[in-house]
Amino acid sequence: MNLPSLSVRQPITVAVGVVLVAMAGLLALRRIPIQLTPNVEDTVVSVITRWEGASPDEIEREIVDRQEEMLQGVANLREMTSSAVQGTATLRLEFNLGTDPAAALRETSDKLRQVPKYPDNVDEPVVEVSDPMNRDYIAWIVLGTTDPRFDIRTLQDFAEDRIAPVLERVPGVSEVNVLGGREREVQVQFDPQLLARRGVTLRGMVNALNAANRNVSAGQVSDGKLDVRLRTVGQFESVRDVEQTVIASTETGPVRIGDVAVAVETFKEPTSFVRSKGRPVIAINAQREVGSNVIEVMAGLQEAIAGLNRPDGALDVQTKALGLDGKLYLQQVYDQTIYIDDALSLVRNNIWLGGSIAILVLLLFLQSVRAVVIIGLAIPVSLVGAVVCMVALGRSVNVISLAGMAFAVGMVVDNAIVVLENTFRHLDMGKTPMRAAYDGAREVAGAVLASTLTTAAAFVPILLVQEEAGQLFRDIALALSAAVVISLLVSLTVVPAAASRWLRTPKPGRKENIFERLLHLPRTIFAWFPGMVAGLVRMLNRSVVARVVVIAALTGASVFGTWWLMPPSDYLPSGNRNLIFGMLIPPPGYNLEQQRDIAERVEAGFRPFWEAGEIADPAERAQAEAKLPSLPTFDMVRGGPGPDVTPPPLDNYFFVAFTGSMFHGGVASDGARVVDLNPLFSWATRSEVLPGVLAFAFQVPLFRLGGSSGSAIKIDFAGDDLDQVAGAAQSSYMSLAGKYGFGAVRPDPSNFSIPGPELQAVPDPRRLADLGMTPADLGLAVQAAGDGAVVGEYRIAGDNIDLRVVSQEALGKEGILSVADMPVATPMGRVVQVGSLAELRRTISPQQINHVDRQRAVTLEFTAPPGFPLEQVMADVRSTVDGLRANGQIARGVEVVYTGSASKLQNVRNALLGDGSFVGLASSSMILALLVVYLLMVVLFQSFLYPLVIMFSVPLATLGGFAALAAVHAWSLHDRYAPVQNLDVLTMLGFIILIGTVVNNAILIVHQSINFTRGFGESEDDRIEPLPAKQAIAESVRTRVRPIFMTTCTSLGGLLPLVLMPGSGSELYRGLGAVVLGGLAVSTVFTLLLVPLLLSFFLRDKPQRALDESPRRATIERRELVATG
Repeated sequence: MNLPSLSVRQPITVAVGVVLVAMAGLLALRRIPIQLTPNVEDTVVSVITRWEGASPDEIEREIVDRQEEMLQGVANLREMTSSAVQGTATLRLEFNLGTDPAAALRETSDKLRQVPKYPDNVDEPVVEVSDPMNRDYIAWIVLGTTDPRFDIRTLQDFAEDRIAPVLERVPGVSEVNVLGGREREVQVQFDPQLLARRGVTLRGMVNALNAANRNVSAGQVSDGKLDVRLRTVGQFESVRDVEQTVIASTETGPVRIGDVAVAVETFKEPTSFVRSKGRPVIAINAQREVGSNVIEVMAGLQEAIAGLNRPDGALDVQTKALGLDGKLYLQQVYDQTIYIDDALSLVRNNIWLGGSIAILVLLLFLQSVRAVVIIGLAIPVSLVGAVVCMVALGRSVNVISLAGMAFAVGMVVDNAIVVLENTFRHLDMGKTPMRAAYDGAREVAGAVLASTLTTAAAFVPILLVQEEAGQLFRDIALALSAAVVISLLVSLTVVPAAASRWLRTPKPGRKENIFERLLHLPRTIFAWFPGMVAGLVRMLNRSVVARVVVIAALTGASVFGTWWLMPPSDYLPSGNRNLIFGMLIPPPGYNLEQQRDIAERVEAGFRPFWEAGEIADPAERAQAEAKLPSLPTFDMVRGGPGPDVTPPPLDNYFFVAFTGSMFHGGVASDGARVVDLNPLFSWATRSEVLPGVLAFAFQVPLFRLGGSSGSAIKIDFAGDDLDQVAGAAQSSYMSLAGKYGFGAVRPDPSNFSIPGPELQAVPDPRRLADLGMTPADLGLAVQAAGDGAVVGEYRIAGDNIDLRVVSQEALGKEGILSVADMPVATPMGRVVQVGSLAELRRTISPQQINHVDRQRAVTLEFTAPPGFPLEQVMADVRSTVDGLRANGQIARGVEVVYTGSASKLQNVRNALLGDGSFVGLASSSMILALLVVYLLMVVLFQSFLYPLVIMFSVPLATLGGFAALAAVHAWSLHDRYAPVQNLDVLTMLGFIILIGTVVNNAILIVHQSINFTRGFGESEDDRIEPLPAKQAIAESVRTRVRPIFMTTCTSLGGLLPLVLMPGSGSELYRGLGAVVLGGLAVSTVFTLLLVPLLLSFFLRDKPQRALDESPRRATIERRELVATG
């Protein structure tokens, strides 16, 4: 199909096509998911098993070990980790990349069904495809009250039954969790003395409750023409039903629960609490579905929250029902979409600004408003078409893909420039606009196709990288490729159609207008510069020594400069999210009351900052901010004190505590200064405020791939002896924290699995046998003397709540005393105390037990402070750990395994650059990209030699890329509020982009030189005398400088805003943009010297064989290649 001919003859058809593309783009924008970063497909299956009241030791022995034994043989399993805490076992199974999630889930479930019988009261394991370490919570919401006398924690069931379902119905929300409240339960508070006098044992009472609290289906019976379902309904429906339950029959009559106990509906003992700005609240978090539009999901959540908060809404109705002296409210304390909106807005603004700069550059070169408008059409049409392609490929709009489109702004006009400049040349030959548009586009159709293929082909190897970083690459590669390929279609259809109607044949003798007179100086420079460059090439070509010296100098500078300027390596950028998290590790055994005291002391330091953030009046707020204290900082890069800073006011602050662990977080009112919250967190949790509590804080990263940070080094200390494992981890933690700060190292478990206090009741078997009891009977009595024993469920208002048996002796007493003095009725009718049946021992026991591949483990997550090279830090970490082992602080039985970003960085580097072996190097993405581009040029030139000359422009681009990246890295080190820019894996992609782009300038020079030596001029019918090789090279430089600089300047103009404009999300693509910008700039300048001088050693004076058997076709193809950019 002859696209230029069709477009020139049917411009209305082309216009309709553009409108259809625009309509498809609008529809695509409505359908395409919008999120912060691309989805990373990493198959992880989680298994969660609950066992009420069980200790970590019991859960490890009875659940975790059994499940791990069955699951260790699951196909494609890469790593299996687990955690046993009070009442819950969590297993995390990470599979090899490419594993089918459905198959992994199915096989995991099948294996779990083979686990031998679990102990009584163990819930059925919950198996799902999700990563418990990487939950994507897009919103954190708190339920609070303005009534200071009301305990908001009692509304846990209200939050679960009335609020969570409303939020879960929002399209795109996959799960809503409620935390911090107290669940309801029915307690049977029995008097052990009365129980013994009636001759009833605790076991007998529990069995009676279980037998009575039951519904039994009995099938069906016939009733005439009907089949009637038959059921025995005995489940308790009221507290009175519980008290009326007969537990024994005696000579004096039945003994009921009400005779020996009181049944009350009450609340469970809390195991956690949540506070927001110093007030108790219930926390609600929402998790979105994979692939959903996060902006739309958040809008739906906020609409649902507003509906719940409105007058006569669910909260208002509940407030009136409770008779509160105040109101209930829902407040969102964290909104992920604020950062996303800012990041996407910045990229959109950069696209507009980059496009504007590119158009101004075109205006300066072309000096024709109509020509600029024609070329400018390529930008929106190509970008809109790229969005359509992204939707068709199932991708999302995110910061990465938008950055790819922003990079494309300066690149998509290249083909249009080539076509339009050739059209202008035909107009200067006196042709009509329609004929000039057709001939100009037809001549270069093959050339722009070749140029587009070399650009797009470089991305093909990237699509084959399966690692996590490769999946992040994919969106930018697809966005760039789609935009460039569509720009090819635009240049062969829209540009000729528009040029045939809008351009005019220049009239001889026409006077210059004001605009043209203003551009007289640039026009003079453009006329002088090509001759100057060509003259320099002629001068150097006269001497072999000069050519060798210049080639050697430029090549050597490329190699040395690349090595010298290379910045520190990193895995993924940390980002600049407006959220600081702090962890607090209390001494083992601290209860919730002690943790609440810690929370109040910490909140005292934060209170002035959130109170300042709540002031609406600007003048009053400024006064409040002026009173905030200045706090010292520490500069890890320079290894000394940094400047004192005044942290910004807080929009939100929250504190969460579980048994044995605590964390708190803050959101700055000024997101650009969020880094200044770090010293506030350190100051508020200093040792003078919290003696004996270990505290550290960190800024939450953008990427949390299987851990708390996308760039963390994970150090697993594993072994059979938990004491040795914990000791090794503690020694390493203190050593690393002493070098890099406590915020750089985070232990998991947070308390290093340090044992907490435990009271053990060791049965006396002979004593139990004498009394007709078993250890299980004793265990039930001890449970009743503690938190109580859950013996069933009680249904109320459609919900099942726990039915718990607890001794009245345990209520209001210290736990240890209540256990020892607890009366127990024996089957023989006697009453004895627990202390006479068992020895009570004070001991210690782990509060959390982690496993890594079936071994007990403690993991340290180490995140290098900004500015530290990841590889250097990794070497220092290994050296530190090896030193501790040599000193005996790490036992021989402890295995140390390094994973996380260090190993992932090496995997990605191997995929991009090879693993050092010949096979690895040959199959690396970088080599494949170079090979694909080279082979395309071999086909184009029908020569293996000239493409090698062209490929010499790539090292020059590498030098420019590293130079620009080093400049951005140095600038980021001196800007406190800018994330440090290292050589991360996203930045590495810039060098592959350069491979497909920088060769185009060299192609122009080489192929034009070949044409001149063969006697072809600048048009199809322009036959000249074949030029000598050196003269042909100089002349090709003179004629090609203008299109080279035009296409390069438009590309640089499109890239400049991405590199220079700071803001949310810019840290993801700033380094990549710097590499491409620097590479294009440097390679363009030096290609004009290196490639001509190198070509002079290979180009011969005699005419060369045509590229095609047909002379006319060979002429066209040569002319097409000359015009490409």
